[in-house]
Amino acid sequence: MRAALAAALGTRAALVFGDDLGAVAAIRGAPRDSGIVLLVIDGAVGALDRAMLRAAVAPLALELAPETRLAALDLTADAERDAVLAAADYLVSARSTTGQVLEIR
Repeated sequence: MRAALAAALGTRAALVFGDDLGAVAAIRGAPRDSGIVLLVIDGAVGALDRAMLRAAVAPLALELAPETRLAALDLTADAERDAVLAAADYLVSARSTTGQVLEIR
């Protein structure tokens, strides 16, 4: 999924793949020249780490605003590739959207 997202989005978004709270530091340190950081929470992430990452999105979006937007994709273990790519494209293209988490099943 990582390679597919990177190829589909190119330089339109800084991608952060989160599996624990280390993702918060990665978000803060992500390149911001594209204007958006997209957090991808993999389906294998445990419930507690998943909940913490989801809860961190809104405060981090406020911290990065207004120069940079933050959005997240919360993937289930069986998330379909095409659905993930479509959701990522939507979040990157929706210029007035920040702090949103989309769950992809």
